[in-house]
Amino acid sequence: MTAETLAEFGHAYLESFTEPDAELRRAKIEKLWSADGRMVSNDLTVQGVDNIAAHVAHIHEQYLVGHGLTFAYDQHSEAGEALLLRWSMLTPDGNTAARGVDVVFRDANGQITTVYAFMGIN
Repeated sequence: MTAETLAEFGHAYLESFTEPDAELRRAKIEKLWSADGRMVSNDLTVQGVDNIAAHVAHIHEQYLVGHGLTFAYDQHSEAGEALLLRWSMLTPDGNTAARGVDVVFRDANGQITTVYAFMGIN
């Protein structure tokens, strides 16, 4: 994957969490994820587009709506079929409220099969 393609993927992946319109957010998730994709975080595993969309909606409501927080990627890297995307949750004044790393695996069609999400990373 070229650096530009990696950056484009990272942007699309980030939008799947930050898109304010629930239907558009769901469409982005359906485009990015394989039907049986799996997201594993520190304390939760969700599988399938329906469950992933519900989890992302929960994240969106809990951290973005009405809080003024935004997400941004500040580092990305590739190793074989794995993509590392380090993100920061930023306050309206630009301070970092939280940081994490998502390690993303995709199939031959470019759809996400598995994401390992690590929160609380510096």
